Amino acid sequence: MRDRRSTIVTAAVASAALVGTSLVATSSGASTATAGAPTGTTLPAATADIPTPEDFFGFEMGTEGRLAAYPDVLDYMRSIAESSDRVDYETVGETTEGNEYATVFISSPENLERLDEIVELNQRLSDPRSTSPEEARALARESVPIYHLEATIHSTEVGNGQAINDIVHRLATETSDFTEQVLTDSVIMLVPSQNPDGQVKVVDHFDRTAGTDLARVYPDLYQKYTGHDDNRDWTMFTQVEARYRLGLTREYRPVMTHIMHQQGNSGERIFVPPYGGVTSPNVPGNSNASASAVGQHAMRALTAEGKKGVGTDDYHIYWTLEQPVGFFPFTGTGVYLTEIASVTDLAYPQRSRDGGPLGPQTPTQDLIQPYDDDTWTLKDIVEYAETATYAGMEYVAANGEALLYDNLYAAPLEFTENGVASGVQAYVVDADQRDPYATYEMLERLEWTGVEIDRATAPFTAGGERYPAGSWVVATHQPLGNWADQLLGTDEYPVEDLPYAEATTSLPLQLGVDVAAVDEPVEADLERVEQVEVPEVEMPAAPGASGAYLVRPESYGTIPMVAALQKANITTFRAGAEFTADGTDYPAGTYVVPATPQARRVLATSSADVGVPVAATAQAPAVEGIQLKPRTRVGLLRGANNMPGGWDMYVMDRYGVNYEVVGAQDFQSGRLTDVYDTIVLPQGISKDDIVEGLDPAEYDEEFAWAYGVGERGWRKLRQFVRQGGTLLAIGDTVETADELLDLPIEPALPEDSDEFATGGSLLNHEFDTSDMVAWGLPEQWPVWLYNTQAWTPTGAGADVVSTYPTQDVLASGYLRGEEHVAGTANVVSFDIGKGKVVTYGSEVTFRSLPRSSFTLLYNAVYGGPAAEVSSTQLSRLRPAFAADGRLRGE
Repeated sequence: MRDRRSTIVTAAVASAALVGTSLVATSSGASTATAGAPTGTTLPAATADIPTPEDFFGFEMGTEGRLAAYPDVLDYMRSIAESSDRVDYETVGETTEGNEYATVFISSPENLERLDEIVELNQRLSDPRSTSPEEARALARESVPIYHLEATIHSTEVGNGQAINDIVHRLATETSDFTEQVLTDSVIMLVPSQNPDGQVKVVDHFDRTAGTDLARVYPDLYQKYTGHDDNRDWTMFTQVEARYRLGLTREYRPVMTHIMHQQGNSGERIFVPPYGGVTSPNVPGNSNASASAVGQHAMRALTAEGKKGVGTDDYHIYWTLEQPVGFFPFTGTGVYLTEIASVTDLAYPQRSRDGGPLGPQTPTQDLIQPYDDDTWTLKDIVEYAETATYAGMEYVAANGEALLYDNLYAAPLEFTENGVASGVQAYVVDADQRDPYATYEMLERLEWTGVEIDRATAPFTAGGERYPAGSWVVATHQPLGNWADQLLGTDEYPVEDLPYAEATTSLPLQLGVDVAAVDEPVEADLERVEQVEVPEVEMPAAPGASGAYLVRPESYGTIPMVAALQKANITTFRAGAEFTADGTDYPAGTYVVPATPQARRVLATSSADVGVPVAATAQAPAVEGIQLKPRTRVGLLRGANNMPGGWDMYVMDRYGVNYEVVGAQDFQSGRLTDVYDTIVLPQGISKDDIVEGLDPAEYDEEFAWAYGVGERGWRKLRQFVRQGGTLLAIGDTVETADELLDLPIEPALPEDSDEFATGGSLLNHEFDTSDMVAWGLPEQWPVWLYNTQAWTPTGAGADVVSTYPTQDVLASGYLRGEEHVAGTANVVSFDIGKGKVVTYGSEVTFRSLPRSSFTLLYNAVYGGPAAEVSSTQLSRLRPAFAADGRLRGE
């Protein structure tokens, strides 16, 4: 095993602000680099003391009802590495929940000894500005290609995690023409699991429930926050596992990434490229071509072995970046996605209900030989996975020199020399932004991926606009200019061919940053940004005991600041109208905090974390406002396996929000208002999820929190609002809130996608910034809409907070049937009894992406339970709540 630290992986993880996950790289053994590529290598004979998977695990891979557990798989990989000079094992770091994220390198001993040199060669190839085509071809001959094999990310797709044990054993022990070519002419970089936490949960649950009447499939999120969405984190890289993956890609520069998936059990038995659908013009042609070529090679190999049911031309993945491919193809890497049909309860045979063969039965060019059996097993999954993987390895090893040149060198050369298809020469980010923290987060993500960012040392003009010193410039004539264009630009997805998933990735619109696309080269005094940093802020001088600190509300960076104030139990007010203090105008929603020493300490730390400045005034403003309830108690009613709720947990944990997941036990006795002040219903929660929940006959006490609460609990949720609680409903859960409380609204959008469709797009929006829910928002900014509703008020009591404009609705993505959404309501607020309900038709927290709209939710999280204060109370900083959190006078 080698001893080399993954420096780019380390950098990618270390720069993750507010997450706090450290990278620990460990390995054993030593390495020495040798000059020159190996030629005529003869592999040593098989090592006798390497056990087969069957010997090590006690059963053959693919055995019905048996699964190798992830920790045991790692033990097996370590044991092979200790016995074989063809295999090296490395620990990259810890996962979200403290499991091990590992990589296994497999190649000839000569290649493993010179892996540092191979990595250096691949890095040189990846920057065409310093290498001529002739030099690049020489580097490609000297290096060997890296084949990145990712066994499992969706943790219930267990078959691939079994197959890799056979694959590694074969490559470590076999002496054949196949292994000689693969190991001599390539390096395999295997990630045994992209989501180790889920592997542990799913297999442990499967084993724990064996021989019982309990359901065998783990019922909740198998990645703590993202669940099945863990392959949709390729632009913001919120999870540490995604950042590990990014770091490996940047450091090793694989020419091919093989992502092993499983799919449902009703379709073709395996899908391989070519893909279907529209491709982004920013994806290099060589990436597409190599993926198609390796898929066709795999199809021939599977067919030659009599493995039928091989499908192609599916999965529209080269536009929707939050899907499996993400960052990979933009670097030139070919993405080889395999999707294999699943079986019953993870590891038991799938049988046809009617006795006929499984899967589609019409031969087409996309399905040459339909599957002709009525049964599909875990062993079939393993065998199909192995054949497809060996075919991919064989193709890369046989075409390594061409792939190294075409994918690593020619792909970035295309954009470095010719620019991007949009014609944009550069993106300019004005130094004067309404949200400095959003600007930081956007630039940080670009930096993580290796995009080059420059900063102006003097004022300059670009695109007819004047920009101050300190503004940032991202040129598109650079190796990753296509990726920068993809993230910073807006999209016009062809509406006639609806995408598989999201249709836009525009970070500026999602985060709330003003970015200008410039169609000519920028002439300015620029210096390279070595590291993106949170803007520096300094606390003002203490204004005296009767004064106050002021924090403007425009940044979503105020969310963790308020959470810190809440945790410290510091009195916090918000101004209900515009005001002027010391010659500066402040908007409605500005935070007003009494200038105590404790408040100063909390604000100093929290403002420095997010770069949001704090001001001070000797006299608090004399305007009406609200006081936030001390230590507001927040409940998240997400139910089992609700991914939107998982993302909401991520945001709340990241920002330090005081919340608990609402459990069935909370409905057992007393009032919900005794437990929570605000309850958030994330996207995807229906009445059945609340009333029925998980069946206790199928899931034991570990999941009792997700049991149903019955009709009695449903009534308690209604009483929660009427007795003074705040209920916030996101996305399609607005329908649940409507069913609960009979709200005076009705859906505005038709269900027929031929009439209206806009999955995963950003639509222009107008906000009533005088309303508490929209404090801090600009009057106009796009919101995310993804297969949810817009609404029309039907009577009194519906306070419309935001609407779609009457024309020019689309900001980025696609929109069919603009007339249906134009002028309709999105966010609506209601006073119900003593409580408050706010409905959000669009997913304002979708996968933690549309951060510019986060404040719409958190304004209401804290503002719903807040107490109104008069202008006199606010100017005198007189709290409305007593020390015990009750309103004075109650």
